[in-house]
Amino acid sequence: MNVPERLYLDHASTSWPKAPGVVDAMTQFMTECGASASRGNYRSAQAAGGVVSQTRQSLASLIGAGDPSCVTFHSGCTQALNVAIHGLAGHFATERQEVVVGAAEHNAVLRPVRAAVQRSGARMRTVPCDQRGLVSLDGLAEVICDQTRMIALTHASNVTGVVQPVAEVGRIVAEQNAQREPKDRILFLCDAAQTFGYLPVDVPSLGVHVLAAPAHKGSGGPVGIAMLYLHADWHHMIEPIVHGGSGHDGTSDGMPETMPGRLEPGTQNVPAIAGWRAAIKHHSPRADEWSLLAERLHDGLRSIDGVRVVGERGELPIASLDFGPLLSPAEAAAILDSEFGIEVRAGYHCAALVHECLGTQASGTLRISCGHGTTEADVDRVVDAVREIAAEF
Repeated sequence: MNVPERLYLDHASTSWPKAPGVVDAMTQFMTECGASASRGNYRSAQAAGGVVSQTRQSLASLIGAGDPSCVTFHSGCTQALNVAIHGLAGHFATERQEVVVGAAEHNAVLRPVRAAVQRSGARMRTVPCDQRGLVSLDGLAEVICDQTRMIALTHASNVTGVVQPVAEVGRIVAEQNAQREPKDRILFLCDAAQTFGYLPVDVPSLGVHVLAAPAHKGSGGPVGIAMLYLHADWHHMIEPIVHGGSGHDGTSDGMPETMPGRLEPGTQNVPAIAGWRAAIKHHSPRADEWSLLAERLHDGLRSIDGVRVVGERGELPIASLDFGPLLSPAEAAAILDSEFGIEVRAGYHCAALVHECLGTQASGTLRISCGHGTTEADVDRVVDAVREIAAEF
């Protein structure tokens, strides 16, 4: 039996292969330096600190942060979001206060928000998506009230690839905050896991106060490292949720008061940071190119009888499919893998609420997600394979 050539189309989960230079940079650091950053004044420790500092500066520049101290490193995007949500939970710490989330959110936002409001007695309010997978601006405006203390909105859905109206919400938040006392301001959080490295992400333009993004998706970097951006106006509000050594003010039994050390306890993952530094030199946002690939993917899949492409075509080349009652997403994914060598993901994609809006809550979807190495020929190959599967059912 001939084994089909592998075609990896699960980039919304993690990118593969990694960007050029990533593995070499990580190997070089581990074999030639290997020291901990901020843990010594000898040359190799200073070199490790330089890797961290330079990567921090590059990331801050990429997102328009201005001050690199606004960027901290964490073990993943989920960890970064937990640090932000739980660390800033004091801002919505009473029963009267509310947190608003979009229905397209990933569990990396939904679960820590749910845990934080349950602990504090605050309320979580969800704004549904429409059939396109977009959170309604009107619906969001309706739920904002004097008790609203945080809004969380993903930059793009990991189920449909649709970019949410983050900048528009940012303007609404700015207008609200201009009329509020500092203690009553709305904190605006954005999960950029699906967009960073693929689309431009500029925090001043988006109007967000908190933004999290990982290395291992659009950046083409390694797993195990992510960044958290926190606007300087909120630095005094955040409480560390993990405590430990930071290489700063070692005589104190409390975490540093200043950023970034306040949120970076323990030994940093410098090999992964070195890999991320190499990755961002190679992968830059290419919005026009992604839009063309998304159009080719969606147009091809929508021409297939018996297959429903859920949601609207977004700016990212991601498509979620529903095969109806005769074939589950899991079965379709298994056929694509075993018979066509195409690797995709089936299920709810850790974003259950959006499936209620899209009508796919029974079994989720089969998700096809392209990345930096995906070609038009790859898109045509998966469309042809789905067409062949659909014809059999």
